[in-house]
Amino acid sequence: MVCDVNEQAVVLGSTQAETDIDLPRCEQLGISVVRRRSGGGAVFVGPRAQVWIDVFLPPGDPLSARDVGQSFLWFGQVWAEAISALIAPAEGDGGRGVVTVIQPGTTPPTPWSRMLCFGGLGAGEVTLDGRKVVGISQKRDRSGSWLHSMALLRATSEDLGACLALDENARSLAVSWLRGYSGVVVTPAQSLVEAVFASLP
Repeated sequence: MVCDVNEQAVVLGSTQAETDIDLPRCEQLGISVVRRRSGGGAVFVGPRAQVWIDVFLPPGDPLSARDVGQSFLWFGQVWAEAISALIAPAEGDGGRGVVTVIQPGTTPPTPWSRMLCFGGLGAGEVTLDGRKVVGISQKRDRSGSWLHSMALLRATSEDLGACLALDENARSLAVSWLRGYSGVVVTPAQSLVEAVFASLP
């Protein structure tokens, strides 16, 4: 099922402190604050801002690796194949359009990775030209594994920054970090969804 987002919200990770977010400011801006069941930092969602795809794996599924770090890799590869099929390097761009799946243990935490999903990189997540464009998180219980993933279609650094419970200097630093660390996939949402579905095993 594919659904369009028609409101703005900040989505917190399952164990993230609500105090990371300025709740009165969000209310004033008309931005909801909700929580997902998987871990990681906050993301901003809004109309035409992202594509969010969830996958469920039942217990014993061959794709559900015991090692949590390894369990993200296949899904990241699906996203990478989909993005690569849609984003062709422009002639003469000197390597632009390079899509990479992050391998376990290759990216240490950043100053913002705990608070902001797109402020850090984890195993299986995807970069385009060195900037994070797909975030992946996971929730496991006896019923199986839920993998939540989101690709950015437009920059949301300022939107999320406005919601953070930080002083003006720290908020400016957070927004500046997100601008430099995260990127976007410039393609229609429906095309990206279809490409991901086509790449699923």
